Amino acid sequence: MQHAARWMPVIAALLLLVPPDAPAQSTGNPDISVLPRFLFHTNDGEKLANGKREFSRPEFAFEELEVAIQAYLTPFAKGDIVFTLPGPDLETSKLGVEEVYATVLRGLPLDLNVRFGKYRVDFGKLNMMHPHAWPFITQPLSQERFFGEEGLNDLGISASVLLPTGDLYTKLTVDLLRGSSTGEAAGIADTTDGSPFYATSARLTGFFPLDEHSDLEVGVSGYTGIHDPYHRDRFWYANLDAKYKYRPDAYTSLVIQAEVLQNFRNARQDHEFSPIVDANGMPEERSIRSAGLYVFADLQFQKIYSVGVRYDWSQSPYSTSDRAQAGAVFLGYYPVEETLGLRLQYQHTRTENGAGTQGVNMIALQALFSLGPHKAHPF
Repeated sequence: MQHAARWMPVIAALLLLVPPDAPAQSTGNPDISVLPRFLFHTNDGEKLANGKREFSRPEFAFEELEVAIQAYLTPFAKGDIVFTLPGPDLETSKLGVEEVYATVLRGLPLDLNVRFGKYRVDFGKLNMMHPHAWPFITQPLSQERFFGEEGLNDLGISASVLLPTGDLYTKLTVDLLRGSSTGEAAGIADTTDGSPFYATSARLTGFFPLDEHSDLEVGVSGYTGIHDPYHRDRFWYANLDAKYKYRPDAYTSLVIQAEVLQNFRNARQDHEFSPIVDANGMPEERSIRSAGLYVFADLQFQKIYSVGVRYDWSQSPYSTSDRAQAGAVFLGYYPVEETLGLRLQYQHTRTENGAGTQGVNMIALQALFSLGPHKAHPF
């Protein structure tokens, strides 16, 4: 509580940013949402008894608390702040800032939208979604391996514009980023105490209405930065994403979503500072091409129920032989106008590397609820 108390003056000051006599399009009181998540889980990858693997004792843990503060600063701009309190230990966790940014929505030449601050970068489809909005519990392997647990979240400035493509909705977004998340997302942590190297990202999105009840969204993204600050080696990510949605009525929908990521980099050492060597054990610079993907289908029925499946496959940023794949089945229950959610997931993950092959089964039950307009699950 002491850590949370330190942030109270900051939150109070932020609540006073919008004057009470703001125009009608603005709001004097920001929307405030609180979303806690809890997890009850077990797996058979940690306990070995009588030469056989057994499921561990189920553990009930606090996963994360998210506080979202959102408001229009003027009729032309909006501010968003997201605080997070991570688990699993509530007593020692520290309240941190996950996102804090402003978005200019109108009034600029060419109808540009500009966003600046610390935010989840518009790269691919899943990266901008907070975990409470996923239909499943676990992060896809390709996202975890190539972006890190926190995803691609960085300080920067972003500009987006709608392209003149007639009835086809097409948007281009370009980001200039500080590069401070590159070590976690794609490479080697920088301990030189120097300024991070800038990174850049871009995404082109097209939205295609297929008929009265279905539509298709396709996106192409690119991201580049310095993954090794000691040798100034650069990496490139190319990503293709697609989302199909069929919604025949207000109570039923089917979502099929997939992303494929390709990694390109030259490297002389990996993220653990281990030199890359040739067949004779001599240091060398190696050109690495690795990839990852996920695909899932999520069926919502009777509005409050959902069932889905997901498949993951991923190599690692520094190796094509270090790879993993997973299959998952997940169920969701969202009563009370989507402010309360229960998710049950079974996942089998198989990892292959120099140490051999290992398979792990996991069963997890997630409980989450929301106070405020930010819902536990977006229907």
